[in-house]
Amino acid sequence: MGKLSRNKGARFEREVATAFRVAFPEARRGLGQARSGGDAADVIGVPGYWIECKVGARPNPLAALRQADSNSNGDVPVAVCRLDRKDAAVTLPLADFIALLDKAVNKTPAEGK
Repeated sequence: MGKLSRNKGARFEREVATAFRVAFPEARRGLGQARSGGDAADVIGVPGYWIECKVGARPNPLAALRQADSNSNGDVPVAVCRLDRKDAAVTLPLADFIALLDKAVNKTPAEGK
């Protein structure tokens, strides 16, 4: 992978981390890529989730989800992908998405505060 591609990926990871800070103030870019890639998620500081980021002309969301799943250590695998010059999209297992919806819909008043 060339330097420009690595830089584009790093910028996207920082962008995704910034977006996650709305709900997780400690979210930041993971630096596992400097080692084997499986040492840390692309975005860390999001407890319970393993975030993999892909950006480019043809990112493969299902491959990114498989990568997140194989490294997740029990966390919910999440792939955040973006085609060049398009909006980012999130891919996660259906069962985990349903659990998120259930939690949002059935939250108690104490959770809503």
